[in-house]
Amino acid sequence: MPDDLDLIRVEAGQWAVFAAKGAFPDELQRVWAATATDWFPSNPWRLRPGPTILRYLELTESHANCELWMPIE
Repeated sequence: MPDDLDLIRVEAGQWAVFAAKGAFPDELQRVWAATATDWFPSNPWRLRPGPTILRYLELTESHANCELWMPIE
């Protein structure tokens, strides 16, 4: 592994994955907020310890296609 990168060990478990595709950063901010105001309150899942991961599939200055991965239990 390159010296300028850090290694983070992630425990196995379940993840909630939310897709965000559209105007950047507006759509990503909307999806992120909706996890707290809509998804988590209406589901039995809760966040577990671990990193939240943002996976970019496509990114320009004004558009993004990405996934927000949140560890859940």
